[in-house]
Amino acid sequence: MEVVSSGIASLEIPGYQILKKINQGGMSTVYLATQRSMGRQVALKVMSPVLNADPIFSERFQREANIVGQLSHPNIVAIHDIGRYRSLNYIAMDYLPGGSVADALTKGAIEPLEALHITRQIAMALDHASNKGYVHRDLKPENILFREDGSAVLTDFGVARAVARTTRMTNTGMVVGTPHYMSPEQARGAAVDGRADLYSLGVVFYEMLTSAVPYQAEEAVAIAIKHLTDPIPRLPARHSLYQGLIDRFLAKDPEQRFQRGLDVVDTIDQLLAALDGKTPAPTTKLNNTSVRVSSLLRALVMTLYGTMTDRLSAAWARLRDKPLHQQNTRSEQQTIMRFQQVMQHTAPVKKRSWVFAGMLAVSFCLAWVLFSLFSNKFQWRTESGLVNNAVDMTSQALLPTGDGSSAAQIAPGNALPGPLQPVPLADTGSVANQVRPVLRQPATSAGSGEDAEAIATAPAVLDRGETESAETEVATDTADVDNTEVAAAEVAQPVISTYALTVSAVPADARIRIMNIVPRYSPGIALEPGRYDVEVSKPGYSTVRRWVEVSGADVNLAVQLERKFFPGKSFQSPLKDGGNGPEMVVVSPGSFTMGNNARPFTSPEHKITIRRPYAIGVHEVTFNDYDRYAKASGQGLPGDQGWGRGTRPVINVSWQEAQEYAQWLSEQTGHRYRLASEAEWEYAARADSDTPFWWGNSSARGKANCRRGCASEFNSLFSISSAPVGHYKANDFGLYDTAGNAGEWVQDCFLGDFTNHRSDARPVQLKNCDLRVVRGGSMREPLRNISSDYRTGLNEKARSKEVGFRLVMEL
Repeated sequence: MEVVSSGIASLEIPGYQILKKINQGGMSTVYLATQRSMGRQVALKVMSPVLNADPIFSERFQREANIVGQLSHPNIVAIHDIGRYRSLNYIAMDYLPGGSVADALTKGAIEPLEALHITRQIAMALDHASNKGYVHRDLKPENILFREDGSAVLTDFGVARAVARTTRMTNTGMVVGTPHYMSPEQARGAAVDGRADLYSLGVVFYEMLTSAVPYQAEEAVAIAIKHLTDPIPRLPARHSLYQGLIDRFLAKDPEQRFQRGLDVVDTIDQLLAALDGKTPAPTTKLNNTSVRVSSLLRALVMTLYGTMTDRLSAAWARLRDKPLHQQNTRSEQQTIMRFQQVMQHTAPVKKRSWVFAGMLAVSFCLAWVLFSLFSNKFQWRTESGLVNNAVDMTSQALLPTGDGSSAAQIAPGNALPGPLQPVPLADTGSVANQVRPVLRQPATSAGSGEDAEAIATAPAVLDRGETESAETEVATDTADVDNTEVAAAEVAQPVISTYALTVSAVPADARIRIMNIVPRYSPGIALEPGRYDVEVSKPGYSTVRRWVEVSGADVNLAVQLERKFFPGKSFQSPLKDGGNGPEMVVVSPGSFTMGNNARPFTSPEHKITIRRPYAIGVHEVTFNDYDRYAKASGQGLPGDQGWGRGTRPVINVSWQEAQEYAQWLSEQTGHRYRLASEAEWEYAARADSDTPFWWGNSSARGKANCRRGCASEFNSLFSISSAPVGHYKANDFGLYDTAGNAGEWVQDCFLGDFTNHRSDARPVQLKNCDLRVVRGGSMREPLRNISSDYRTGLNEKARSKEVGFRLVMEL
């Protein structure tokens, strides 16, 4: 089993300072690094030693990567450097910190408009690549990443193509691509062009809308067959407006799909214009599809129709005590598609004919509902006959030809994991030579009737064509094989060895999944020899995903997850509209003594226990942060007193306006932001110190911006101004400017002392509270008023040139 260390101490590549590992897959490991010559951060992809050991791959990978480096497009990841050092091939490319579409889908379906924009950008990238003669062939959510501004970027372009064309692994029948996103021509091993990528993009678009892929099955082969034979799936009724896009994307025949990426762009632009209420721009020669009010009306009619028929069918199935899935869904799907096509090609109707047309449409819908109900009731023989014929044809396609040639053979070898796995057998003419799933349970008693029937009907090939490929060798046949011969083949099938895989995870309650097989993981799961994609995850921890090779012995894998938000970790949450939120740092739970008996408003001292970690702003919120919100929400820009904006702390913002900014930031990031409570603020400002200042009893010179006692360069006898955030040293928790510079709003109502104090970090909230607490002192305060315990009150509607705020993010 190949093991790639997660450490970076032993990895050295000239010209780069490697900072940390970002991700690891079966072919490569990606590191965050600094390119010393340019001083920029890059993602450094280092190829797996298994591939580096192949001199043919190493040589042609360099040439292929150089060609891919010529693809210059805003929505294709930029390659900055390609090289080889001590038998390690590497590529330096853009560092994209915004996550992937796959990451976004873990939170559920993506909003339709956002999905349209992502699809539009990737379509432009594919059009550019296709014009250069390149086909991606592995487009999936994991390969669509986001820049800091939220724009979508296509990655891993050309690497899959280089593998398919340059390594000896091609000869083992390895399928290039991921089963759920393969085009029909990829599944059958035929030649592909840019339209195959557009099919994969359509699958991704469908998944963004529904959070599920369109074709699902337990085996990779079955998924491929569905791509080849199943009808184009229907979107839920609420998304029926986008069914036309899905129909064009997922057409089985490439000639009926979008022909290039710009066709997709034109269609989406027309749809977006219609949704915005604008007059659609004239269609170009690349696309003659336009979206008018009539199209939207048809979508509404189809939405109502789909919802009504679904509910009536479900109710009728319940009354008949019959499962809904026994209906002939394929015939119903085709009828609905024909109905949509008829409506889409209907000539425009004059206004005086709307009433008649509406009555006609309603009558047609009712007639179709009655027809569906009666057809289900009488169970037409022709329908069942069609189903039986379809099963027979599928079974025949899986069996060997009459002359003894195999219907689906894939050569064994050292194939990387893919949707198909070969099984070498001596008898090339038997059913036992069919393609098997990656994982199988131990064989049951040979020759049983149930086993023979299962093999006779099991899908094992991808197409009826005569096309053969170095990537996937697939053939079909229509010869009939009776169950007696199948049973005999089953008896001759040898027993395949399996080995146990045990994953030991820390923490022990982490979720363990094997991503490229269907059966769920259980400790000691029996697996056949091969490579398995193991994922270990838990909320609040960073997910670990790696390839494990099972070969000749049981495998024990130990995985320790790292906390996603560990104490001291700093991060920025990406915004929906582009850019990032304020920088935050994680503070661990703890206890401290709050208050000071020696000064007014801060007594009595009392112990506070903070039981949960939280993240707090590394700096006060800056003008850059707040101005982005103000422009997005149409708010007025606060004044800066002539001191400058940019990275200076925002001032002249009331407590209520600070709350509104926190709410907007929560909506933009998906995390909950709020003002800190007094206890949270003081605990973070003290940074485990028990003195009035986090720096102890030493001089404050050069440590804060205050009026007297700090020797600040931003304060003189005749002028006072704020300092840019981060100008002075941070405390031991990594927080800047908790003393001086700008006072900071917190959640609590202001009371004269801590007589009625709590023992936890909850804020003090009272009805009809006008005064809110301000912490930390300001640039106009003397040294004694910028200590960690200092507090004062200010009306929540007041704006002050001395007061800003910083936020907390709940973990």
